[in-house]
Amino acid sequence: MGTGASSTLTETDVLVVGAGAKAAALAAKVHAINGLGLAELSLTAFEKTEPAASWLGRNGMTSGEEPLAIPPIKDVGFPYQSRRQLGEAGDAIDAALLPLSWQRYATERGEYAAWVNSGSPPVRHRDYGEYLGWVLQRATDGVAVRRGHVVELSPDEGGERWLVDVEVPGGAPERHASRALVLTGPGVHRAFPHDPAVASRVFHCDSRREEFAQLPEESACDVAIVGGGESALSCMMFLRGFRPRSRFTVYTPMVPMSRGESFLENRVFSNPDEIEWEALDPTTRRDFVKHSDRGVFDPPSLAAIAYDDRCRFVIGRVSEVFAARGGTGVRLRHHSPHGEAGPEHDFVVNCTGFDLLAQLRELFSERTRAEIEARVGQLWDRPAGTEVPIGRNLELQGMSPRLHIPGLAGLSQGPGFANLGALGLMANRVLQPLIAERTPTREIVQVSTNT
Repeated sequence: MGTGASSTLTETDVLVVGAGAKAAALAAKVHAINGLGLAELSLTAFEKTEPAASWLGRNGMTSGEEPLAIPPIKDVGFPYQSRRQLGEAGDAIDAALLPLSWQRYATERGEYAAWVNSGSPPVRHRDYGEYLGWVLQRATDGVAVRRGHVVELSPDEGGERWLVDVEVPGGAPERHASRALVLTGPGVHRAFPHDPAVASRVFHCDSRREEFAQLPEESACDVAIVGGGESALSCMMFLRGFRPRSRFTVYTPMVPMSRGESFLENRVFSNPDEIEWEALDPTTRRDFVKHSDRGVFDPPSLAAIAYDDRCRFVIGRVSEVFAARGGTGVRLRHHSPHGEAGPEHDFVVNCTGFDLLAQLRELFSERTRAEIEARVGQLWDRPAGTEVPIGRNLELQGMSPRLHIPGLAGLSQGPGFANLGALGLMANRVLQPLIAERTPTREIVQVSTNT
């Protein structure tokens, strides 16, 4: 074992890398299924910092104060239509999830009535993170959430289980075996070519607060933010409060648009089967994702900066960053409809997005990557714009044991799987193969009838 893992092998049905929103939804569903006696499933989630780390504001760029882009009632059980995936027992499973709902959480804290009476306003990332932590503390039947850093993944010799090597703080390395592996989290920030001489002036979506502290506090500075989606706007909102004297320019490749929240768009996120998403042609699916999810900003955040002359948007793409003013600034290679330009700023933040496949590259050895590509086709160096083969259970098609990557399923299976739009449906899709193997149909019907 390359990582020096212990010879003790711990077995689990589902191993989740990351303890955020998707892990909470899966844990809640496993807890409910086990509690009803439908099956005996086990789930282990590993998080290298703390549960809901991406939301609480203590582990990266986000302050935790940013508004959540979706209403929190789209919680870990939403859309509560498990009958469609899990048969008659789905109604009982949904009912068993209600004690882990956002409404129950807010009620226990004495905040539900005030929230509703205020018009159900957006909550902060921090509030949502605290809710996820609350779920993970209560979803305990068959569930273990542990602190640890997953360092390597490999299939066993029979191709039936994943072997997962984990570094645990203050303990010996561990090895776990799992029949299904779920990769969550945003991934690794996308490559951003820049002159090494200005590396200290180039930040990323996952830069930490202490890194941004080098921006001058008492004097104004000029910050470029490169990206056209939620992470770019979150970055601006954070830095706007963190360094209120500074000026910000967002370079976005498309005309800035706000997210639509009509019934029609929301239905696609929570119930992609209703419009037969998989049957739509690739261009239609890509256009929907681009205009309703990836390339849009949330309206409350846009409203907050509507009259702020420190914030502006510029159309075009930034392909490279060079040193400027003798190394005291940065110069962008900016491509726009008017041609190429070289605007200068003091600092630049790369918010062009994250790459889940790059994260997988780090977790798999060269031999494992070659084995995966022999089964599923070219993956890591595939041509730009080609679709990753993700199946109905949000798994990498052709790979055994199952490797579930919900964050890559937005284009092939429905846009809600890549974000928070349908956490309950995501959990059903991932767990469906295990439930089918463990639970005869007659038992599902009997449990549903008795509940």
